[in-house]
Amino acid sequence: MGILRTATTASKTIMLDDTDFITVRDDISKRDFNVLASNIPSVSGEGASLSLSDATKFQAVLFGALVTGWSLDVPATVEEYENLSAAAGQVVDEKLAEHFESLLPSSAEGK
Repeated sequence: MGILRTATTASKTIMLDDTDFITVRDDISKRDFNVLASNIPSVSGEGASLSLSDATKFQAVLFGALVTGWSLDVPATVEEYENLSAAAGQVVDEKLAEHFESLLPSSAEGK
């Protein structure tokens, strides 16, 4: 199989603890990647740091783009994500960041 292919609609489950989980897209299209990349906050210059506001906005975009379901009895929407407790939200954010990193093309794929 060659390198050219379209993105799949496959998903996978990421466990947050013994019982709670999120279901995420296991592949993203170039279009979806570009949307996510355009929302990544820019940090440049000496001593520059990411503002909390920019980080939380990107986390919501990431959730909306990747999460297709979860163990809660309500739909996995950005609005419901933003209603999570701060501690639960932090766990979701950490797992989503790890998953997003796994979707990024490696340097070998970019060549």
